[in-house]
Amino acid sequence: MNEWLHHRRTKSKIRFDSIPFTASNEWRYESGSLRHATGGFFSIEGVAAHAALPGFDGWQQPIINQPEVGILGFVATPGTHGHDWLVQAKAEPGNVGGVQLAPTVQATYSNYMRRHGGAPTLYLDHFTGGGPLLSDSLQSEQGTRFLRKFNRNAVCGLKARPVTAGDNFAWLATAELRHALVADYAINTDARSVLVSAPWHLLADNGRPFQNGAAIHLAGDLLANSWLAPVPVGLLDEVRRHLSAVRQLLDLRLETCSLDTLSGWQFDDRSIQSADPRYGLEVRHYAVEAPDRERAAWDQPLVLSRAVDTVVLFCRPRNGQLEFMLRPNVEIGLTGGAEFGPSYKHETLLPHPTWLADLVAAGNWRELLSAEQSDEGGRFMQSRCRYVVAELPADWQAPEEGSVVDDPIWVSASALAALCRAPGILTNEARSVISLLLSLA
Repeated sequence: MNEWLHHRRTKSKIRFDSIPFTASNEWRYESGSLRHATGGFFSIEGVAAHAALPGFDGWQQPIINQPEVGILGFVATPGTHGHDWLVQAKAEPGNVGGVQLAPTVQATYSNYMRRHGGAPTLYLDHFTGGGPLLSDSLQSEQGTRFLRKFNRNAVCGLKARPVTAGDNFAWLATAELRHALVADYAINTDARSVLVSAPWHLLADNGRPFQNGAAIHLAGDLLANSWLAPVPVGLLDEVRRHLSAVRQLLDLRLETCSLDTLSGWQFDDRSIQSADPRYGLEVRHYAVEAPDRERAAWDQPLVLSRAVDTVVLFCRPRNGQLEFMLRPNVEIGLTGGAEFGPSYKHETLLPHPTWLADLVAAGNWRELLSAEQSDEGGRFMQSRCRYVVAELPADWQAPEEGSVVDDPIWVSASALAALCRAPGILTNEARSVISLLLSLA
């Protein structure tokens, strides 16, 4: 895997340069937003939040509005040890490293309908023609950057390998894919989301997750026991009730506003930039050349993050198994403003509860897994995050805050898998950090 990815990176001729918005051949600023000339793809719009929670009410920002549902899908076949996966070495202007491992199909509706005038999307028929799907669910994108955006996440299971269409596609064994999940900047956010929302036994060589030497070396029997624990009856209903309570308390209403009138933002011909140090976000325009893509040259806006974010999934040993901490995440672009997220995410508009800030500052945990990853480079310019799975002492207990926004929930690995498969429950960052666990499957 490493050699092939390195080879594709050296062969990639992707180039990009920041250009003024007014130098674009395809995008224009009209009615207060940046829009593509075709009316498709996505737009960059301004939004203002009206909410019942202080610190969130009145917040304004640019956001990606892409109402299309894209397709993210892996083709998989039975292999010598578990499944083999057809991966794509996808060149994106915003990827760290230029090329990262992507699902077999990673396409927006505008792309696979060929509004860009480029070549057809390869392997698309496996996901649009009623193929044998092993998983299929709608999952959200980053709520800090996208406005209520969802993608279809699917795995198509075939008995025999289809023809490999060109040098940018390759078959990886399950073990290679697991290794990629903990390698820095190797596998993109879309691939991680598809894998973690699929049945986890597909990533295990023997079909029995976490019962191998690597998992036992790191966590003994705790992780395997957590996977074998029964999922509580009514878990999804309980989690949805919790989210409904958070959304009701938040009472989020969004108002569209012009990009050039956003409070706290500077808008000129080179960028839209936040003046708030808590929110290092910026929008710039780029001219791109990518000879290996469906279309060889284009220009587009990308969202740039000026700092590396940190996301932590805490766990603790209890009753002979690991249990994992999830917390409600309030983000402007999520449906109703909230989904369950990781235990901790550094970038946030709402202040962290005191107990969580103290826990992170003290560093009293054992790091189990970590990797630096970048978000999908077709919308973000080197948006980087360090993901960590960390074990707390067995006797650690979060104080009860009495608030549905601040109180965490604790779930087993089996329950995590169930939540990952359900639509609209877990944030993109939660799914990404949970995907680190699959490296031990």
